[in-house]
Amino acid sequence: MSHGRHKHSSEVDFGELPELARAMRAMGSSRRSGGERQSHFFLALLEARRRAEQATSAEGRLEAFDAAELTRALERAIERILGDWPDKRPSVRRALRAELGERVVSYSAALVVLGERRREVAGADERERLTAWRAWTHQLSLTFEAADRAWMALISVSDSLPPTMAP
Repeated sequence: MSHGRHKHSSEVDFGELPELARAMRAMGSSRRSGGERQSHFFLALLEARRRAEQATSAEGRLEAFDAAELTRALERAIERILGDWPDKRPSVRRALRAELGERVVSYSAALVVLGERRREVAGADERERLTAWRAWTHQLSLTFEAADRAWMALISVSDSLPPTMAP
């Protein structure tokens, strides 16, 4: 991976990652709250980025961003919000689950496409390899942007909940 200036996804060489954190305005924003729920929401994506940056191969970078695992992490974050919701009536919880799902639908969809792009890289021959890699890194950038928008859509729900207690 090159050092210095991070490249846009259309400029990366095979195996390189584009700049990913710039799209995440919600992370570390002092004007927003979110606290533990926000950290939990972004944890899997940030851990994947860390693993990808430490990986020594293109395959290792692809594996770091496992779309199925990131989808499970998103589901766990939604379950955590549901678990913290004070009204435990099943009808209220079903309605809230549907509402939260709607708020993160673009992130869920971005993860599905990320998985598809990963399979395209894995199946690409030598001629298609760089194009497939750049399509994956472009989708990876879009996935980070979608995660940021999803959190911004969830923050009003999260902020209405009582503060989380330490585990």
